[in-house]
Amino acid sequence: MSIVTRQNLLAEKTRFFISVGGVALSVFLISFLLSLFRGWQLSVGRFVEKVDADVWVARDGTTDFLNAASVLPGEMEADLEAVPGVAAVDSLIVRPMNVDVEGTEQSMHLVGYEVDGGAGGPPKVTKGRGPPGPGEVIVDDAFADKAGVGIGDALETGGHRLEIVGISSGGNLIFSQTSFVSLETARETLSMDGLSTFFLIHTDDGADAEQVSADVMAAAPIVGAFPSNQFAKATRDRIMKNLIPILFVILLLAFVVGVAITGLTIYNATVEKQREYGILKAIGFTNGYLFRLVLEQSLATGILGFLIGGVATVVAAQFIADLVPQFVTLVRWQDFIFVFVATIVMAIIAAMLPVRRLATVDPVAVFSG
Repeated sequence: MSIVTRQNLLAEKTRFFISVGGVALSVFLISFLLSLFRGWQLSVGRFVEKVDADVWVARDGTTDFLNAASVLPGEMEADLEAVPGVAAVDSLIVRPMNVDVEGTEQSMHLVGYEVDGGAGGPPKVTKGRGPPGPGEVIVDDAFADKAGVGIGDALETGGHRLEIVGISSGGNLIFSQTSFVSLETARETLSMDGLSTFFLIHTDDGADAEQVSADVMAAAPIVGAFPSNQFAKATRDRIMKNLIPILFVILLLAFVVGVAITGLTIYNATVEKQREYGILKAIGFTNGYLFRLVLEQSLATGILGFLIGGVATVVAAQFIADLVPQFVTLVRWQDFIFVFVATIVMAIIAAMLPVRRLATVDPVAVFSG
């Protein structure tokens, strides 16, 4: 950084700090939204990926775990076990529902699974005990934080009381959280006697999940069957496809704010230093050299703002999930490289705003004034 650039930046310290703060805010918004996007992308499909099943079977028309409108007769389990390549089948009930917590309504996804070794239970019980017995429930830690409940508390729904006996992790679906009960308790609570939402298929060793899925749909036309990885992707896409346009607009606005604040600051500084630039032109400095000075000022502002905004993102990501469970973040160094490049582009665009002003500076007029 040249002496002239340093002097121009520090001549008006308040304006310089405002400009750096504007860039830092833009960097923080961009990097934090990216980390939020990564965290959501990981969390939404992670539960489905961790379920010990090779194929998910649902009512025809059901496309993902969150769209749990599927209703299947329990006796279909025996029919599925007869399909070639199927080693075992587990029943699962999943329903979005509201529960009453000390007079406050809270939403969650209730999951009923076969507690005697069936798939689909809590990924990891971190407090209390499992599996849940009759009238007992294991709630996700994000739900526990959001609802302010713990071991020994109770959830009320439709005249049924579910006592919390455990808290698990890995079931945060961002806009909802999973809570786990036994299959029998789920059927009683939801009035789904003899019914299931999904069947989880375990394939024989060496069997192809896609072929088993096709055979299942051929044997039972009223169902759709999905290999586990495809079902996890469909669940993730259901949420993320709706969020991506919103995130893109906010990222674009944050970029524009950074360009505008930096550009206006550099432009005003150029206008105020017009006499000095005229003197430099009079003694032989070209427009290209003057533009380089302005570019140095803009880059210095951008890089300092990037450093401050980046640190703020890392710090905020450590604490935000504790305050708002839905804000699951994943900070990646690859995203910071993208943000750094965006910041440099932001600085270059901002530096171009006063170029025309520099080109029209008349050294003769400066001396005559």
